[in-house]
Amino acid sequence: MATKKSSTVTAAPSATPAGGFFDIPLALIIVGEQIRSRIDQEGEEFLALVESIRAKGVLESIIVTPRDGNYLLIAGERRLLACRKLGLATIPARVIDAVTARDEILALQLTENLQRADLDPIDTAQAVVGYIKERHGDEAFDTDGITNTMILLEREPGLVKKEVVDTVSTIQKISGKSLRSLERSCSLLKLPEEIQNALRGAMIGVSQGYIFAANLDHPLLMDIFQRAIGEG
Repeated sequence: MATKKSSTVTAAPSATPAGGFFDIPLALIIVGEQIRSRIDQEGEEFLALVESIRAKGVLESIIVTPRDGNYLLIAGERRLLACRKLGLATIPARVIDAVTARDEILALQLTENLQRADLDPIDTAQAVVGYIKERHGDEAFDTDGITNTMILLEREPGLVKKEVVDTVSTIQKISGKSLRSLERSCSLLKLPEEIQNALRGAMIGVSQGYIFAANLDHPLLMDIFQRAIGEG
């Protein structure tokens, strides 16, 4: 998607109109916690992005919000890293109204990222779980608690707090996923790290990950996992 015409930022972030498109100096952009937990800067996909930006420029603006005299990145970390790798001075960015609350930032990141096909299933699950924990920290939710709550919401919604129901409904609207799909996605975080890494690397499919997550107590779990990798 081509970006709208942008102008170069010359004023302080506090003076930059929200909702506009600007060429922001890379030195002014700070990166906080992102939904995508890791980016392989030597991987084929990332290097292809670098070459695309070298040849055509940044075709889709990153999203930032003013923060303490700089700009906090909301979405577009891969594009930002690619521009830094190329040694560019600025990057096209859409500046949105100042956002400070962590759950609001997570909601924006969910909106921008959960519908991307290249977000790996573990990052997707962590994004959902992280958003729920941020919104309902007083519930002391862990992954089991979140998946159990989603199961209860599906079976007996009247037993789940309205605030939690609203949060899950928000995630459903953002992601376009059913309640069952979200529950299965979150269950992937119960898997041993080795299996999670295999999911990240597409060594096994997401459907296989769901099966493993549903059979964590199986005595041959890791043996079957190794066979699955070996057989592709």
